[in-house]
Amino acid sequence: MIALRGWVFSLFVLVWCSVRAAAIVVVYGEQSVASGEKRFSKTLAMHVQRWYADAGIPVDMIPDSEFIHVETCQLAILVNCYAPSKRVIQTIERKLDAGMRFVVCYSASESLAKLFGLKPEAYLRNDKGAWSSMSFLENRPQGAPREVRQTSTNLFSMVPSGEEASGAVPMAWWCDRGGKRTSVAWWKTARGSYWMTHILTGDGDEEAKQRLLLAIAAECVPGIWSQAARFSYFQTVKMLTGGELGARIAVLPRSSARRKRAELAMGTVLKLKQRVSALLGQNTWVAYQSARDLCDSVARVYGMTYWPRRGEVCGVWDHSGQGVFPGEWERTAALLARYGITDVYVNVAGAAFALYPSRVLPQRGTEDVLRHAVEACHKYGLRVHAWVLCFSGERAAGRSVIAAFQQKQWMLQEVDGRDSLWLDPTNPEVRAYLFSAICEIAQQYAVDGIQLDFVRYPSLPQSVGQRIRARFEAVHGKVGKWPDDILKGTSSVRRVFLRWRAAIVTDWVQDVRTWLRLNYPELSLGAAVFGKYPMCIDSVGQDWLSWLRMGILDEVFPMNYTGDETKLKDWLGTQTADARLAGRIVSGIGVTAAESRLSPVQVLRQIGQIRRAKCKGFALFDLDESLRKNVLPVLSVGVTAHE
Repeated sequence: MIALRGWVFSLFVLVWCSVRAAAIVVVYGEQSVASGEKRFSKTLAMHVQRWYADAGIPVDMIPDSEFIHVETCQLAILVNCYAPSKRVIQTIERKLDAGMRFVVCYSASESLAKLFGLKPEAYLRNDKGAWSSMSFLENRPQGAPREVRQTSTNLFSMVPSGEEASGAVPMAWWCDRGGKRTSVAWWKTARGSYWMTHILTGDGDEEAKQRLLLAIAAECVPGIWSQAARFSYFQTVKMLTGGELGARIAVLPRSSARRKRAELAMGTVLKLKQRVSALLGQNTWVAYQSARDLCDSVARVYGMTYWPRRGEVCGVWDHSGQGVFPGEWERTAALLARYGITDVYVNVAGAAFALYPSRVLPQRGTEDVLRHAVEACHKYGLRVHAWVLCFSGERAAGRSVIAAFQQKQWMLQEVDGRDSLWLDPTNPEVRAYLFSAICEIAQQYAVDGIQLDFVRYPSLPQSVGQRIRARFEAVHGKVGKWPDDILKGTSSVRRVFLRWRAAIVTDWVQDVRTWLRLNYPELSLGAAVFGKYPMCIDSVGQDWLSWLRMGILDEVFPMNYTGDETKLKDWLGTQTADARLAGRIVSGIGVTAAESRLSPVQVLRQIGQIRRAKCKGFALFDLDESLRKNVLPVLSVGVTAHE
């Protein structure tokens, strides 16, 4: 009988979840975008799906071509459906008439916009911070935040038009870095739907974006707030009832101020738990926010059970290069120093761009971002490292930059002969170009170190183009079956090729090390590397553990991006098997990486594992609003506390 009840309950949960999943569907542009945009569209949609899933709300995710088959759905969120087909638009119109609600995030379709009382006005592009945050008006859905921070560089503006125009009113404005309104970010449209002039990106302020999406869903899907509140509450209660938190507090020195603060905070948490429990029956955003407050409070107490370590590297990667407050590096540096950060890795250069006046690299923008970062960080006692994207064409200063590389035949080739967006490490001109860029930074800026990234190949299939073949065969003789002998099997020529291409990268890193040691011995040299060693030697030609053994790196930063603690333990075990090298390893933590999204408590647990492996420290990816609001405050009461 007990087994039967369990089976019936499981069946009920399965059916209930299926119904809930059918209530909301995220539709991403596939047929409606260019082929090169399809993967990007899906990634954007995955962010939306994850924000709902992290709140306990399962949703379906489908390409636009499949939306015509959706029957039971109350809310559809269209992500990057730039130019939907006539059939998809007809489906949307029919479902609008039937009462379905929509959220459209970025489209240039006049036919689609017309259904919502809007008309495309203009495609706009601006990289000077004109669209740095979204300020929401009083007509926003109940429970939605007043502000969502996001820096967008392009959008498609809309204006009211047509029969439905009377129902289309602004719901949020884009604001620049100074808080001044610039253009409409969100329209509240006819028939209870919404239109965003850009997309919700996964690069910061994710909690606010999640709450916005929940608030929109709550208008048309019954019980959303209650379900999200219960999910957050019971996830948090697991930590309280499992005994782990209490055990951590119990081992703190009994007479220490830290122990007293933790016990006092724990008492407050238990009182808050009672209040939240009483609110769970209410389907309101207040119940949800209270459950989130409980979660944050527990994380803060958990943070108090960790201690700072003298000399530990507590670093952050800044992928934007602009700091957490674009245009205000002093403000960013002050915040990081207050939260106990020691090192900042600022993404200021790559093969295809520079955020400073450069004689070697093409400059993007007009500001000397690197100088601002160095001056501000040094003022607050932070070490600043120039983070350089070596062989990648990412973040190019313009299309002409890549075109120039292609004309010089500097790009890696795909198997079919097409140029990729990576520069070819086997090309001596490419290596000399990047070497000059490193030298320029060391000569012109008082940085504390250089961090090399993308110091590898993208993959093995992208390492077997005809240009690489010519260079390899010039040294090692003709290959019988190219590229099959390289890509398949365990042939001797394959092994020779893999060693050859890895040695080229190693030699380049060693050249950089030798020059720095002769001219700027005080500068540290580090590299962000793949965590899966030794697999990365064959896959991307990156033999970084040998770099450590040879002494050509001061620090290495394996990107150990995972939410799986067992996997992290295994990776760290391999990386630090030679105890003599562990003290030069700074483990990367993927707080908001594509591969992992971590809560503050998960970050703390990973730091614990990193410390047990006796690493030099940790580096957090990435410096954004989520890190600023959620993670750094928790670390600052323990791991990075000023004690």
